[in-house]
Amino acid sequence: MMKKKQYNLINIIYNDLFFYGKQQLLLLLLVLMSAMLVILVTYHTRSMIMDREKLFLERDTLDTEWRNLILEEKILSDHSRIERIAVNKLQMHYVDPTQNKMFH
Repeated sequence: MMKKKQYNLINIIYNDLFFYGKQQLLLLLLVLMSAMLVILVTYHTRSMIMDREKLFLERDTLDTEWRNLILEEKILSDHSRIERIAVNKLQMHYVDPTQNKMFH
C-alpha cells in the first residue's frame, strides 16, 4: 500500500515566499508602507486644514471686533457729543474773550 505524504501548508507558503518570491514580498511590504504613509499624510493634511479654518474664523471675529471698535471710537470722539457732555454734566461753557482775565 502506498503511504500518503502530508504537506505542511505553512512550510510551503514560507518556502515559496522566502526562497522564490523575495521580490514580491519586498513589493508587498513597500505597498503596505506606502499605504500607511498615505494615511498619515492624509490625517496631517486634514488636521492642518481644520486648524486653518479655525484661524480664519478667529481672524474674521477679530476683524469684526476691530471694525466695531473703530466705529465706537468715532462715535466717542464726536465733537458734538463731547461738547454736549461738557455742557450738561460738567456745567462747562464757552468763555467770552472779553471776559477773560489775565493774571499778572
